[in-house]
Amino acid sequence: MHADEEPLLASHSSETTLVDQVIPDDELHVSRQTLIKQEAWWLLTSSVPLSLSYLCQNSFNFVSMLSVGKLGVDELAAASLGVMIVNFIVLMPSIGLANALETFCTAAFTASSDLTRVGFHMQRGLVAVTLQLLPAVLLFVFIDPLLVLLGQTDQVAVLCGKFLRIWLLGSWPIVAFECLKRFTQAQGIMQASTWVIATVMPVHIINSYLLVWSPAFGLGFVGAPLTTVISSWMLFLGLLLYIAFSDARAAWGGFSWRCLDGIWEFYRLAIPSAAMLACCWGAFEMVTFGSSLFGSVSMAAQACIFSATSLTCQTPAAIGSATATRIGNSLGLGKQRRARYSAYVAIAIGYVLGIACSLLLFIYRHNWGYIFTDNHEVAELCAQLMPFFAAVQTYDGMNNLLAGIMRAMGKQGLGASLAFPSFWILGIPLGFYLAFGPLELEIVGLWIGLIAAVITFALAQQWYIFFRVNWRHEVKACLDRLARSTRTKSPVQHLLTDSYGAIA
Repeated sequence: MHADEEPLLASHSSETTLVDQVIPDDELHVSRQTLIKQEAWWLLTSSVPLSLSYLCQNSFNFVSMLSVGKLGVDELAAASLGVMIVNFIVLMPSIGLANALETFCTAAFTASSDLTRVGFHMQRGLVAVTLQLLPAVLLFVFIDPLLVLLGQTDQVAVLCGKFLRIWLLGSWPIVAFECLKRFTQAQGIMQASTWVIATVMPVHIINSYLLVWSPAFGLGFVGAPLTTVISSWMLFLGLLLYIAFSDARAAWGGFSWRCLDGIWEFYRLAIPSAAMLACCWGAFEMVTFGSSLFGSVSMAAQACIFSATSLTCQTPAAIGSATATRIGNSLGLGKQRRARYSAYVAIAIGYVLGIACSLLLFIYRHNWGYIFTDNHEVAELCAQLMPFFAAVQTYDGMNNLLAGIMRAMGKQGLGASLAFPSFWILGIPLGFYLAFGPLELEIVGLWIGLIAAVITFALAQQWYIFFRVNWRHEVKACLDRLARSTRTKSPVQHLLTDSYGAIA
């Protein structure tokens, strides 16, 4: 076995497997420097459109909140609560389920001579996210009294319930859009979602005025969720049209009920993927909840700090998605060296960008708070917290990136098992102890706990990737996984008859 195929801590064995016999390392002649240059260029050029796509898509809610904020305090509170509920009940699990497509679709695109296998797996994602919506529909229809029981005022509860029920009209297209986005990315078409989102974004901004504030068409509060519904359908239909009239269409073989056969193999990765996302996302929300217990100043400062995450996390997440595509494609082709260097190059790029971003946040820590408020007390607390956010940002970005590598290898279960103790056994208990315990560090204590969790999770994932992953074994695991999910007999049969092709 070539040294580039082994983990840094390898346990050598004389056993020769079927995959060793039929999967040649066809890139041994390619130098390490060449591979690094090729992977760095591919990741950088592929991540740029994805970063723009992520940033624009996440700004949709920001635009809606700006339009609602001028209607009144109750309206803003109801819309903010509605967005939080949507994120937790619908988007977080749906995106987690859709992330499993980065494991299956990317490998299927290169491992199978039948491109429609990519569409076959995407159908499973559509089924999974659709079924996941059903409980949300029932909950949102009857959520008003539940919100009152949880302490919300009648006015906020009624408005929030109205927001959620209107939002449901656009719930399926937005989760389907997430599946279609991964369908195109698996084929290396990174710019598809970017073009669609860039087209819809101006329409969303215009509708946010017309449907909320316009004297002629303005509907007031209900105009905000209605704008989101319209944008969600435009995103879905726009990407669907792109696929229909582009090369991506070749990977769609039509809907087949056979996608339900063996769907458990999809859920084996999709459920841990959603759990890993829930562990990380939920921990950040717990810090926000804890900060609210220290008064309005702490809550306002926390809101200012967290608003930066919508900017700083987009590039690492984009690199993570691009890396997942690259590694998945490489594993499907049996190119273990390329997969390995894709992971290492992505990690290096992530650290460079993360450290640069952290330095900028630290340098401008005294200015950030004043972007959102004129309150001197809030701005000063924001400046006090910014070094902690700067410290956590590099590793939080790395976690977004590393998650892409883990998804490419089908290691969502391992990722979830590392995330839970990092955040919910170490970070959150430590943070709340420091905040409310004898030291009474308040919001600073919460951030110290979060820093401990984020760094622990990042280092644990990196240790596994650098020291435990055997990339030749990952090729076999990838092909075995595809075979189980499609009920085929031999995970490596295509390698005996098909040529590899090149990843340009």
